[in-house]
Amino acid sequence: MRDYSNIPVLQLDDTNNLKKAEAQVHHAEPIIIQFPDSFNISIDPAICKCKKADNPAHYLNCDISIVLNVLALENNINELKTLATIAHEAGQVVDIETDNRRIIIHD
Repeated sequence: MRDYSNIPVLQLDDTNNLKKAEAQVHHAEPIIIQFPDSFNISIDPAICKCKKADNPAHYLNCDISIVLNVLALENNINELKTLATIAHEAGQVVDIETDNRRIIIHD
């Protein structure tokens, strides 16, 4: 199990908070994005090139560009596509916790 305790958490209340995430990711800093209960965080781990974690609801080192573009389409949040581009350029990957409705962006 990875330790995420020292990574800042951003509550996604609206798309304006994604600007904060963009700044953090642009500097290759890790960040956790906590999504609201209404957010669809379902992904196909094979398509997103994820590695399995000990917990079947968690996926590790997924392709951030694929994941964020899928989530953008599923939830109609185009700003996630911008974040996908920035994160991909910064060489970041993403861990996904579907049971906790959050993603962890890191290098």
